[in-house]
Amino acid sequence: MTMPRTVLGLLLVCAMLSIALPARAEMCRIADPTDTSLNVRDTPGGKVINKLRNGRKVFIDTVSWDAFNDDGSFKWVHVTGEYKGQWRDWGWVFRRHLDCGDHREGDAFPIIFESAKEMIPTGIVVPWSLSPEPKLEHECFYYGDGGYGMSLSDDLVKAYTARGYTLEQLCIVLRTADLKYDPETGERLPTFVVVDPKALAQAKQSGFFEGFEATPEMPLHAPDCFAHSNAQMPGSGYATLDIACDIRFDPWTGVELSPLEQAYYKKNVVLRIEGDAGPSGVIGGKELIVSGQNRATNASIRMVTTFRNKGN
Repeated sequence: MTMPRTVLGLLLVCAMLSIALPARAEMCRIADPTDTSLNVRDTPGGKVINKLRNGRKVFIDTVSWDAFNDDGSFKWVHVTGEYKGQWRDWGWVFRRHLDCGDHREGDAFPIIFESAKEMIPTGIVVPWSLSPEPKLEHECFYYGDGGYGMSLSDDLVKAYTARGYTLEQLCIVLRTADLKYDPETGERLPTFVVVDPKALAQAKQSGFFEGFEATPEMPLHAPDCFAHSNAQMPGSGYATLDIACDIRFDPWTGVELSPLEQAYYKKNVVLRIEGDAGPSGVIGGKELIVSGQNRATNASIRMVTTFRNKGN
């Protein structure tokens, strides 16, 4: 079983190298539970230089590796965003006071698989246990010990090749964590998580999650516009794909982007998968995974097939 990093790299903000490249860059909304404006500081824990009201869109472009919350998530993140037609460099805020599009109750996705074998009807298999796992006809490229193995069926590859994809492009898109929305239409993509039932049971009993209990949420469908994107193949444990799409929605949260935000994404943002090994205490959508909801069924897998065939 591969071992993921604390947070997999999802986006690469090419122009910004201040304190650290973001583990994930994302569009979020201010969500201070006290219903007051959120303090913005000049450095992590530093002087208050501004306040941002609840509901305002911001963009995480940098994270601080110096402090973490109890669950292993980053404590401080640096945010930017649009204000009155200009791009503003806001400053540092508490990450836990941002709403970054986590799972919403009643959402049909992600589908939760308890074994790679259950995934076979989708045409995608991600091994996630110590026991022997099935492999489909086309194996995705290796990009590091902490990366996610994946194999694809011949039928699936042929279908996406007909849509203009190469195998390399397809493997990057389908292994991009938390890619949940079509960047051109804003439509919710079918997604999945694979859990290790034994590790999950132990974590529930102890109350301590190491991060090996489940994969991140990943897409079961690759939007057509990514087939026109340029792939940079593995180097130093990562691979990237530019976003040759008419980016009108944030691919991770589904938030509609203003013209200025669209321009910012087109200039600065690419898909990125990282393969550095290491333990993780952070599992996105942990409550859903523990609840036992959204477990894979024949009906939910049929929904995926119907979604993929739409527009063909």
